[in-house]
Amino acid sequence: MGNQQPYPNYQQANPNAYYQDRHLQSQTLSAISPAVSHGLREAHYLGYQHALTEAVAIGYLMGKGYNYDTAWQTVESWWRPQGTPLPNMY
Repeated sequence: MGNQQPYPNYQQANPNAYYQDRHLQSQTLSAISPAVSHGLREAHYLGYQHALTEAVAIGYLMGKGYNYDTAWQTVESWWRPQGTPLPNMY
């Protein structure tokens, strides 16, 4: 192995990268918190696979620009017959 770096594509970060990363981390975790909470509640009723699928789908839609409420309603509608009302948000 010699002097080979463990992550060859990783470049030396600039001095402010740590603080930028911490801000990004905080911002990201805050943004997805409602989807994670939804998934944890859903797991009690529908199982982990379904709950994780919903939570990740909600997070994906949020990343595409949907707000949480719209993403949640969209994902919930995928598993309901047309015309069936959505459940109350927890």
